Amino acid sequence: MMGSGTADVVCDGWCLHQLRKLTLNLPAHCVGSVHTSEDATNLELQRSDDLLHAAIYAGLASFLVALISYNFVDIDLWHQMALIRESLSAGYLLKADPYAYTPTICPWIDHEWGAGAIAYFATLWFGGRAILILKFLLALGTGFLCVRCSRAKGTDFRLLGLCAPLAIFLAHFFIFTAIRAQAYSFFFTALLLLFLELDRKGSRAWILVWLVIFPVWVNLHGGFVVAIGLMGLFVVEELLRGNDVRRLLLVLVATGLEVFINPYGAAYFAYLRRAVTMARPYAPEWRPIWDLGPAWTIAFSVAVVIALHAAVSVGFRRGVGILPLLATAVEAALHRKLLPFFAIAWICYVPFFLQQTDAGKWFVRFTQRRTLFMRMAWSVFACVCLIAAVRQKPWSLSVPQRIYPVGSVEYLARQKFKGNVMTPFRLGAYVSWKLFPAVKVSLDSRYEETYPNIIMQSIFRFYEAAPDWPSTLDAFPTDVVLIPRDAPISRAMPLSGWNKVYLDQQFELYARPGRALPLEDRSSASFTGVLP
Repeated sequence: MMGSGTADVVCDGWCLHQLRKLTLNLPAHCVGSVHTSEDATNLELQRSDDLLHAAIYAGLASFLVALISYNFVDIDLWHQMALIRESLSAGYLLKADPYAYTPTICPWIDHEWGAGAIAYFATLWFGGRAILILKFLLALGTGFLCVRCSRAKGTDFRLLGLCAPLAIFLAHFFIFTAIRAQAYSFFFTALLLLFLELDRKGSRAWILVWLVIFPVWVNLHGGFVVAIGLMGLFVVEELLRGNDVRRLLLVLVATGLEVFINPYGAAYFAYLRRAVTMARPYAPEWRPIWDLGPAWTIAFSVAVVIALHAAVSVGFRRGVGILPLLATAVEAALHRKLLPFFAIAWICYVPFFLQQTDAGKWFVRFTQRRTLFMRMAWSVFACVCLIAAVRQKPWSLSVPQRIYPVGSVEYLARQKFKGNVMTPFRLGAYVSWKLFPAVKVSLDSRYEETYPNIIMQSIFRFYEAAPDWPSTLDAFPTDVVLIPRDAPISRAMPLSGWNKVYLDQQFELYARPGRALPLEDRSSASFTGVLP
């Protein structure tokens, strides 16, 4: 007994045979009419597919833009730009920290210095909104490269449209601030996966382009180590399949040697070893994926289950990309900051795996028969997403008071304050950008680049109001303490003997006894900061 798929094939074959017989028996002028009719039908089908194609890509782009359209300045951008500002003033790239009054690591190796240079000159020449343009270009560019990679593998665009929203959701949380240096790593990772797919199809032109581009990545963000890992896994896959990998090994070696093309020389490798191996208990973004909450955990779990089902169905021999996909999934589960790398690998590989399963084949056939409906659905989806994006004013760049101590910094500037300000992890860079060199800070978000673990621990315990918090005040030459009002130390600080000198809705300032600063209550005021 034949299955429905077999019956369809037999039926289609019989119909085609009868059509050919009919054509052969027709007069010449009628045969021309038949061919013309067939050509017109094919043209109409192609046009319909092209319109659906455009609707799907418009919907996906709109969905991504809607998710990342609220723009506020990333906490790391301030110290990245400050490094370039002070380096230009000094006449060379600084390698010793000038911003902290607490002990720091020397040499100071900033793996994001290139990203800081782009941000600094972009805002200097074109204003703060240049950062927004860069952010959206990188996000949409990463999406475009992922689509190109998946399509190069042979994925049907209808199935790609079904899968892509899940990947976009998983990735968007780490690209919506303006602008994380990590966004460059996402873009170049997608580019690398596309290049490796082109190599598998016989193209070698990518190699020279890659060797020119990679040193740029090395100086933009330390995420370039992902490229070395992914390329190594790709080589292992090809080796296990019995393919010639000598070419790829040479490219991998050349890529590793290009890491030396940086302003820090061999010292960069010592930094990388520390950065890759160290624990980061005080950085929430390095915690496991389930720390983000149930929605993210469920979405990640669904993506993993789909990937497992599809990979098992196609098998290792046909499942090119299984090892990179597995590695990025494990890293994303352990460290939510690496979730976008999994999302990128997932959308590049999984839709093609899925297309070879019964479910994937059924979906493609289903949507082929309902092209008009799918086109309308995707068009409506695109419009809804665009409306949602516009409501969030994607053209606006925010430095919100609820995140940044805008009022506190303005107060210290008005008082012409000079001295040391204790700051929590996420606020120090903003204070340095606005008040350096008059003000030095205790801590900022440079974590593994600049601060020993003991300093991190001491400052974090202070803001958590741990039992030994008074010892932190005595350990460092602090003049003023900046305190978020929702921090536990806010309730304990009145017992310290320090004087409250400033208050607004989100932040407080306490001055060491003997510092003559006037009390200012701005708790009824609201503030909006600006970049730069």
